[in-house]
Amino acid sequence: MYKYEHGGNEIFKNNNIIDFSANINPLGLKEDSFKILKDALNKSVSYPDNFSTNLRKAIEKYENINKEYIFCSNGASDIIFRAVNYIKPKKALILAPTFADYERALKTVDCNIYKHILLEEDDFNLKEDILQIIKKEQFDIIFLCNPNNPTGQLIENDLIEKILQETKGYVFVDECFIDFIEDNSKYTSKNLIAKYDKLIILKAFTKIFALAGFRLGYCISSNLKTIENLYFYGADWPVSIFAQEMGIYCLKDCHIYLKESLNYINIEKEKIINSLKKLGFKIIGSNANYIFFKGFKNFDKILYEDYNIAIRNCGNYTNLTNEFFRIGIYKKEQNEKLINAIEKIKGKR
Repeated sequence: MYKYEHGGNEIFKNNNIIDFSANINPLGLKEDSFKILKDALNKSVSYPDNFSTNLRKAIEKYENINKEYIFCSNGASDIIFRAVNYIKPKKALILAPTFADYERALKTVDCNIYKHILLEEDDFNLKEDILQIIKKEQFDIIFLCNPNNPTGQLIENDLIEKILQETKGYVFVDECFIDFIEDNSKYTSKNLIAKYDKLIILKAFTKIFALAGFRLGYCISSNLKTIENLYFYGADWPVSIFAQEMGIYCLKDCHIYLKESLNYINIEKEKIINSLKKLGFKIIGSNANYIFFKGFKNFDKILYEDYNIAIRNCGNYTNLTNEFFRIGIYKKEQNEKLINAIEKIKGKR
C-alpha cells in the first residue's frame, strides 16, 4: 500500500505543530507575490502555455543556459517520473541514503535497482570507488543528488564528470538544493551540459523560492530528443498559469532575495547546530538549508510529544537508522523554540 513519507506533512495532522520536517526557504514568498497571483487570476480562464515559453526565457537568463535545453513541469518529482518512463531503464544505480522518489519512479518500470551504500565512517560522502562499479555494471541511468538529501553532502564536479565518462547511460543529477550553496561552481554540473547529451540536471522552485504548494520544477539537457519526450511522457499543460507567473516573478531581480536568504539561513543554522552539539550529537554534511545529524532514538518523539515540534526521522531512508534526523531552518522565532526545547532536553539528561 502507498505510504507518503515526505517531510512537511505534520501540519495537516496538528495545526499547532512547529514543523521542521520540511526544508523550505524561511523567508517565504518574495515581496508583492500576491499582486502577481491576482494578475494571474485574470489569465486563468485560458489554458496555460504548454511549453512555459516565457518562464523558460526567464530560466535561460537565470541559469545562462539555452532555453531549448529547458523543460518545465509540475514539480521536480514529476520530472523524475517522466524521465524514467521515457528512458525505461533496465538497470539503475542510486545512492543509499538518498531521495526516495528515484527508487519509486524506477519501480514503475520494473527496473533492477543497484544501491550504492554510502558509509557512515565516510560521513556518507560519495567516493571514487563508485567508478569501478559503474564501469563494471554499465547502468542505463544513474541518479545523483547534489547536495544529497538528507545528508547535505556535496559531490564535486570533477567526480560527476568522471562518472559521465565511465557510463553509456543517462546521469540524472538532482540539484534542487544547489542554490543554497553560496559558491557552487565546484559542484553544479551546468558546465557539462553541452559536452554530455545524456546528462540531465534537475532543479526546482520548491525550496529556494518557497513555492512548494505551486509545484514548479525544471530540468536541463542538451539532448533535444530527451526534452521532446519529457513532454510526451506526461499530460499536457504540465505547469499552471499561477506557477508560470510566480516562477517568472521569482527569477526577476532575485539576487537580493537569494543573498538575504542565504545570510539568514546560515546564521540561524549555526545557532541550531551549536545547540545540537551541546547534546553531543554528531553533525554530518548539512551543506544546504537543513541539518543532518546522528542523535539518540526517540529524540524526535520527545520533541513532538513534549514540545509540539516535528523533525524528520530518517529511519525510513535506506542505510539509515532511527538515530539519524534532519531539521529544516525556519523563522527565528520558531528556531528559538526548537533551541529552547533542545536546552531543556539537555538539562534532563
